[in-house]
Amino acid sequence: MTTSDFDLDVLVFGGGIAGLWALDALRQAGFGALLVESSALGRGQTIQSQSIVHGGGKYALRGVGDMEAVRAIAGMPARWLACLEGRQQPDLHKARIVSKRCMLWLPKGGFFGDLAAKGMMSIVVGAGLLATKPEEMPEAEWPEGLKGSAIKVYSMAEPVIDTGSVLEAFRVRQDGHLRLAKKVEFRGAEVILDGAVVRPGAIVFAAGAGNEDLLRAIGDPPGRMQRRPLTMVMLRGHLPELWAHCVVGGKTHLTITTVRDSSGRAVWQVGGEIAERGANATDLAAFRADAAAEIRRFLPGLKMDGMAIATYPAVRAEAATSGARRPSGVHVEKVRDNPPTLVAWPTKLALAPVLADELVAHVSALTLPTGRFAPPPSSGPAPAVSKPPWEEATWFPVP
Repeated sequence: MTTSDFDLDVLVFGGGIAGLWALDALRQAGFGALLVESSALGRGQTIQSQSIVHGGGKYALRGVGDMEAVRAIAGMPARWLACLEGRQQPDLHKARIVSKRCMLWLPKGGFFGDLAAKGMMSIVVGAGLLATKPEEMPEAEWPEGLKGSAIKVYSMAEPVIDTGSVLEAFRVRQDGHLRLAKKVEFRGAEVILDGAVVRPGAIVFAAGAGNEDLLRAIGDPPGRMQRRPLTMVMLRGHLPELWAHCVVGGKTHLTITTVRDSSGRAVWQVGGEIAERGANATDLAAFRADAAAEIRRFLPGLKMDGMAIATYPAVRAEAATSGARRPSGVHVEKVRDNPPTLVAWPTKLALAPVLADELVAHVSALTLPTGRFAPPPSSGPAPAVSKPPWEEATWFPVP
């Protein structure tokens, strides 16, 4: 196609943080762009995120072999904060920061296993590779939830966001450039959205796990994506506010972040190694009991009487790697020539800005930013922001 054949410059698939940030960046670069979402903005991986904008602090615990991940993510807290405070594009000042810092704690129950973690953290910090260096906190400043449960607490300048409010900020910014489409077909250089035809100059697949179906729809061979399943845990009740990683044996055994539900109740999302161990759990009652026991073990001062517990299945969709190891950094790959089609995964929510930069560079090499924007008439409303998992979960008394 020539540029005169385009209805718009770029068609982006996926209304999570990756697609929304990419859409914003593409439009700022002069591309006429439309984003297509099949359900709700952030549905799936984004809304299920624990919303920590990592700067590499917890990567120090994995050892110096993962330095690529550390370098890729080191500048993200400062970049996100600049956007969240309205000092840099995209201007997300209407979104909410729930905490400007995240913590690491070494539990009393994991003392010997964590001596190695402390040593490794010192090596990485000393090498100057972390933008968000863990700083040891005096005991008088420890958060209430960690008093009596930790031997050391470190603070990191890694903000924690209200993910729903970030999605809402993008929804408002991109009003008129978001389209809900339940049925998508690819026919040569055309894309059919619920029966309406659009001819894009380029296509971006940034739909997380949904990329698998999109790749299949264009006839791409399988094998570009891998999944890491998780079973996330949630607690609800009279809980102290906490945004922290529990370090056990050099790994983040528990990652706890605090949110408020629609009734104002405190909810802890609990991820980390415990969520990975519970992947594909079939006996959820047993898993809930085990999870409650683990939380009691590493937070012995927490009184869980009268609290409720829930779980939900989650998946981390990533670019496939040899041995199914976790990829480092972002991934962008061209998968088709006509129209030029890219598939992308950010690996982590924090890396969405880096992925957007990469996509703008790749798209700019494939098609011109004409600003053309003539999408088909919408057959339905623009996608709304997804409900978070704690609003849809089935809750049980803590065993």
